[in-house]
Amino acid sequence: MNTWLFNPFRYIAGSKALLIGLSAMMISAVIGYFSMSHFDGAIDFHVGKATPFHIYLTEQIIDWLCVTTAMFLSAKIWSASEIRLIDVAGTMALARWPSILAATIGFGIRINDSTSPEKLLASLTPLTIISALLSAVCMIWMIALMYNAFVVSCNMKGTRGVLAFIGSLIAAELLSKFILILAYKHLI
Repeated sequence: MNTWLFNPFRYIAGSKALLIGLSAMMISAVIGYFSMSHFDGAIDFHVGKATPFHIYLTEQIIDWLCVTTAMFLSAKIWSASEIRLIDVAGTMALARWPSILAATIGFGIRINDSTSPEKLLASLTPLTIISALLSAVCMIWMIALMYNAFVVSCNMKGTRGVLAFIGSLIAAELLSKFILILAYKHLI
């Protein structure tokens, strides 16, 4: 059971993982639309204002493409193995499945957009705090899945693998933020 929760990539990779992962991202976008849950960065999750559905879908795709690109390029540079793009793309897509849970938990998070400290504090209910903590756990779980996907699909282990993963994840986060800022100007 533990393997399926944290390292399903031993059993599922390539096009099968890609199909499952893209389906999970679509489900996350649909749930996110109704819960106003945004994945506005490779590893970011926020509940925000309601926006058109295509924004939620665009966030998922851009995040995944940035992570896949960063991990693939890093593996091409640092791994001695032959790396297949379909394996990296598939496992990184599948690693995003906890976003379904985070988007669902987003229904319990309601933060007032007001700049008034009183209204902001009033929105911090026990349900909001618990939901925010649970969504953070989902995002940490997604990062753990991404690491295991990187280890399996890129054959990267040890200190070199950890450093390559961390560097790639930081690069993916920065790149996704930059692209999403540009996309928001044209999509909203």
